[in-house]
Amino acid sequence: MDRTDGSYISTVGVLYSMSGKEIADHLRESQGNPSESEYRSWENSIPILVKVLHQAGLDALTLVLEYQTPIGSRIDAVLLGEGKTTGKPLVLIIELKQWSAIEENAAGRESSVSICLSRAENRFEERLHPVQQTLTYAKHLRMNHSNVADGKMDVRCRQFLHNFKDKEQLFQGSYQAYEPLRHETYTKGEEALLAADLRSLFSSEPKPEVVEQFLTGTYVLGQIGFQDLRKVLEKKENAAMLDDQIEVNRKICGMIDQLHSPQFGKHLMIISGPPGTGKTVVGLHAIYAYCQKFGPSWQNRGGCIFALPRSRTLSLVIAGASGVPPAYLDAVPPGRDLVVVDEAHRIEQLESTMTSLFQKANMVVVLQDDRQRIRITEEGTADAFRRFAQAHGISCATYSLASQKRAGYLGSYVSDLDKLFYDRQKQPLKRQSALELRCWEDLNDLDRYLHDLWSAGRHVKWYAPFCWKWSFDTRIKDIHIRQAAGDFKKPWNPQPKEEQYRWYVGEKEEYLDQVGCIYTAQGLEFDDTGVIWWDDLRWDEDIHDWCIDLSRNCDTAFVTAIRSSQASEQEIVELVLNTYRVLLTRAKSSVHIWFRDQNTKEHVRKVMGF
Repeated sequence: MDRTDGSYISTVGVLYSMSGKEIADHLRESQGNPSESEYRSWENSIPILVKVLHQAGLDALTLVLEYQTPIGSRIDAVLLGEGKTTGKPLVLIIELKQWSAIEENAAGRESSVSICLSRAENRFEERLHPVQQTLTYAKHLRMNHSNVADGKMDVRCRQFLHNFKDKEQLFQGSYQAYEPLRHETYTKGEEALLAADLRSLFSSEPKPEVVEQFLTGTYVLGQIGFQDLRKVLEKKENAAMLDDQIEVNRKICGMIDQLHSPQFGKHLMIISGPPGTGKTVVGLHAIYAYCQKFGPSWQNRGGCIFALPRSRTLSLVIAGASGVPPAYLDAVPPGRDLVVVDEAHRIEQLESTMTSLFQKANMVVVLQDDRQRIRITEEGTADAFRRFAQAHGISCATYSLASQKRAGYLGSYVSDLDKLFYDRQKQPLKRQSALELRCWEDLNDLDRYLHDLWSAGRHVKWYAPFCWKWSFDTRIKDIHIRQAAGDFKKPWNPQPKEEQYRWYVGEKEEYLDQVGCIYTAQGLEFDDTGVIWWDDLRWDEDIHDWCIDLSRNCDTAFVTAIRSSQASEQEIVELVLNTYRVLLTRAKSSVHIWFRDQNTKEHVRKVMGF
């Protein structure tokens, strides 16, 4: 049976009666156009797994092949049934690998493996360690699948590398962390052992209700919830990490293990990455790892803390969601072991700020993105942090996150935006993203559409550049745009402290009519956004470059700081590009844009393909 998500579902017995080619053909039909190597992998690997399941006497159980998860990954196989000894619904994640060899781990990687693609050409490629891969899938199911969460279904993992002989390689050196889970991994020659293991796990009776329960479950998945700050301080895990996040997290955890050793000294860790790559997930997990080792932070003499530069809206949102207000950097108390600084690109007066911070803490983790700096006074670039560490003799390590994690759907969207903005891309890009990108001709039509989304339970917001004066009174519609089809009028979002969190949550429909700006966008995320693209940023086709008009900008602090600085034209243009990049990357499902300038609209639509 095919599913709309591309997975293929059948009983083990039916699959056992099929050839590898027949199985692969069914998967190709459901998947679309897989690569030739992927097709061959199905053709070769799945029959070997099915034969083992048949030997285990599990022909009546259901096997889901290429099960799609919202994090953008596919689980090779999921076996569904009932636990033999527990009587509970049981979900077994099976990772299949055709690897025959891996490269020596000379670089000391802890969660990735270099596999051989071609001995003749000496080609190797980095892949996630198979044990880590299944751990990630399992954690994701336990935390985000509605019918698995809270222990409703047991989740187990197995890895089957049917061409691989040297099992020891997978658990030696830097991979020793996976040693306790060695019993879950089976390699060439261990087929009978795997069959016996599976026979001991599952009842052989079919359980259609378990299959239905698993396949009809829904996922709750988005950006790391701000309520997770309280969770991690109470030693509860936050979101499932993936790919490059895992490797960075292992490095951080290794440092935390050494925190109280006499020779530890001072350490700065810079974690960089564009929107949606999960920097906050890694940062909060560092706090979780600390609390796991040393106890809940508020009970520990040293303690850890989650901090921000001056960012009032984000601070209020985090406090409202978690009940734990983050500290501002200038108010971090002394005697801390670990300080995690989110939105660190917004730090001003970096030298004095970081000097003060390292007088209060031994380990500082900064989460930053050079291209989210939106004021000339913000100094938190990766290079600036490295220079500070070098000048002060502080040990420093930099890690970059690249893979998009935001709801698993952004795909190439952010990198495409970067090509559009910073590379001055002129030719159409091949979009690889499920995020909906839509252009509107009439602002009031878009407004009605956003209200319909809000009525359907979506988390929706209007955003605009700071190109209208701000009266700080939501009764006054500061944003007024004349259109042939009828004027568009909206107030800016509320300023009173007690309203900021309620505006973010969107608990009343009237909050959707209050437009956010760049300062109430950074660090936040929504399902859908409407964005006004004004003519402070235009594409000039004659010179094939972006042009800015600061006279259209009503942010007096921004403009004054630029005019009193020695900033080059290129630096100023980049700040405006950064502003639009932030505004356009707040949504995880759909971004709806209205353009003031027609040439800009045509250029953006051509390059971004919408």
